[in-house]
Amino acid sequence: MEERLHKLLAQHGIGSRRQVEAWIREGRVLVNGKPAGIGQRVGPRDRVIVDGRDVSKRLAVRSELRVIVYHKPSGEMSRSREGDDRSGVEDRLPSLRAGRWLPVNSLAFGEDGLLILTSDGTLASAIRRNAETLPVEFRVRVLKPRDDEGWPDMLLEIDVEGEPVQFTAVERIEGAGTNVWFRVTADQPVRRGAVRALFDGAGLKVSRVMLVKWGPVALPRDLPRGRSRDLEGPELDALLALAGRAKTQERARAAGRPPRGKKPARSRPPGRPTARRSGGR
Repeated sequence: MEERLHKLLAQHGIGSRRQVEAWIREGRVLVNGKPAGIGQRVGPRDRVIVDGRDVSKRLAVRSELRVIVYHKPSGEMSRSREGDDRSGVEDRLPSLRAGRWLPVNSLAFGEDGLLILTSDGTLASAIRRNAETLPVEFRVRVLKPRDDEGWPDMLLEIDVEGEPVQFTAVERIEGAGTNVWFRVTADQPVRRGAVRALFDGAGLKVSRVMLVKWGPVALPRDLPRGRSRDLEGPELDALLALAGRAKTQERARAAGRPPRGKKPARSRPPGRPTARRSGGR
C-alpha cells in the first residue's frame, strides 16, 4: 500500500510535514536514488534516503499509535540539544519500536507539569493546530503575606508586553504554613510568564507554576515527577477528536482488534460437544 512520502516520514517521527516538504524542495530526500517530489507516494519496496541516511527499514515498521502524559520536572529540557549538558525529557520516556516521541504541548526549561507526547507526528501536528482554543489550568504556589497585610484582590486580566492576557479564575485552594496554592484557569494557553506577572502585580511572590491541565487532559495526581503513563479512555478519545480521529474503541474495531483491556471470547469448534462436570451439574 502506497502512502504520501511527507505523511509517512512525519508519522515515523523523522520530521514534521512542513519540515519534510522543505527538505523535499531542497533536494535532501531521495526515493530510489532520485530526488523526491512534493506529493509523491511511496510503497514498501521503495528506498527512501533523508540527508544521506537510509530510513527505509524504519518506515517499514508499523508504528502503533501511543499517547503518554509525562510529569516534567523544571530542570529538564523538552528536547536535548547538541553541546548542552542539561538532561532531556527523552532520556526518561519509554522506548518505541518505530519513530520517536513528539510533544503535543510545550514546556520550556524551568517549567514543570503536564507534558503530552505521541508517537504519531501527524496527530501531534493536527492537535497543535487547534491548541489556541484549548483551556488550561495551573497550580501556583505563592508565599503567604504577613498577617498585617492580608490577601490582595486578584485581577483576571493583565497587560504583558503591551498585550492583554485574560484569565477565567484565580482561586486559593489549599496550603499550610508560609506557602499557599492557587488554582488559575484560562480559556486558551497562556505563557507561564503571564501567570507569574499576574501574582507579581498583586505583590505576591511566586515559587512554582505547574501546568496541571491542557485541553481535555489532566496531570494524574499520583504521577511522580520524571514518570510517564499511557493515556487511555475518555481523555485519549477527546484528544483524538481534536485531530478528527475516531475514538480508540472504534479504531480497534476497524482494525479487527478488541478494545484494550478486553479479550475476545473464545469460540468453540463446531460439532464439538460441551464437556460436563460430574456431580449432577
